[in-house]
Amino acid sequence: MTYPLHLYDSLLKDLTRFVGGAAHSLAALAAAPAPGIAGDVDPDPGSDAVFIDLTAAQRRLQTELREYFAHVVTPEERETMMSERHGPVFRDVVRRMGRDGRLGVGWPKEYGGLGFGPVEQHIFANEAARAWVQLPSVTLQTVGPTLQTYGTAEQKSFFLPKILAGEVHFAIGYSEPDAGTDLASLQTRAVRDGDHYIVNGQKIFTTGGHDADYIWLAVRTDPNAPKHKGISILIVDTADPGFSWTPIISCDGSHHSNATYYTDVRVPVSMRVGEENQGWRLITTQLNHERVMLGPAGWIGGLYDKVHGWAAERDLLDVPDVQAVLTEALAAERINQLLNWQVAAAESGGPVDVADASATKVFGSEQIQRVGAALEGVVARHGDWSDPATGELADWLDRIAKRNLVLTFGGGVNEIRRELIAMTGLGLPRVPR
Repeated sequence: MTYPLHLYDSLLKDLTRFVGGAAHSLAALAAAPAPGIAGDVDPDPGSDAVFIDLTAAQRRLQTELREYFAHVVTPEERETMMSERHGPVFRDVVRRMGRDGRLGVGWPKEYGGLGFGPVEQHIFANEAARAWVQLPSVTLQTVGPTLQTYGTAEQKSFFLPKILAGEVHFAIGYSEPDAGTDLASLQTRAVRDGDHYIVNGQKIFTTGGHDADYIWLAVRTDPNAPKHKGISILIVDTADPGFSWTPIISCDGSHHSNATYYTDVRVPVSMRVGEENQGWRLITTQLNHERVMLGPAGWIGGLYDKVHGWAAERDLLDVPDVQAVLTEALAAERINQLLNWQVAAAESGGPVDVADASATKVFGSEQIQRVGAALEGVVARHGDWSDPATGELADWLDRIAKRNLVLTFGGGVNEIRRELIAMTGLGLPRVPR
């Protein structure tokens, strides 16, 4: 039995093996139609092969979004957001996208969205990723959809319009110093006091917590219940007394994540999402959306575009090792697209499956690092280091490589994702601890 994660790794190897040896391989693969999900067409009635493509309307949306994201940020804003992924520049860009009506592509019309489905939402995310335009992904693609499912009418009417306008930003408060991989062991407490909860505890790796308006916080509301049963989700206003943070500096020297502290923070009961002690379901829903978010093919496509353009300007496309690496990068993007569309198709029929979400996250996060390293090698071997453009590209690739390290453990470490694929996707027994 082959689960999709292994299938896609195999497809990548087979595709690059098939095209990688021919002198025209890169051009042939680049000219081939990119994969999609809608409108299955059999290219040969006598063959078992199936070509999968986007609909004409989805292609038009993809073209429109690619053009939009190419110009929505200035070069100065793009450079600032490379090192400052949160803050005033990022907020200005998000508000701009909100004013342009772009943030609600995959949201239902009843919540102010454009009413498209999961496939179009993936197109939106992929095109933004390809252009290296940062989205408010945690807020827009994980918290928003979870609120649509579990939020009260008051929560929906207050938060959802502000999210689509780009006015409100959330950070996720899950992991703790002693509760990361085993998240259900979290100890941050919330004690009921009339119409409020009093929250005390600490979280770690709260990405964007220093700039967020609200923390989507997992707390223990019943310390006597089994660990998965006594958890609730609260929305904490970062302006509340008792909330504080300290920075966690990344390996690239930038500040994106934080340790966050909660000292007698009073949170209204009206800011609890879902039922008390039933928060684990909300956590898994939000995390499945986040894992899908962490694997868009557009990131690989963006790397390919940069290095392909650089190589073309220097007549390097016919150099065998350059062609081989670019071919493999393009193949990885195409396979990642298929995985994105498969998950989108499944999402159209109901909640995101944990195995599908995990497969998307594992494949995408590992391929972008593998492809990035290979492309860095091409620039290092064939670049003229007296050429400023080559130096700028090499520096950009290095910063992207460091930035992408978080993808392997954000939303859950890949080792645990593989265990979940084995258990829920393949029906294998739980790994003994």
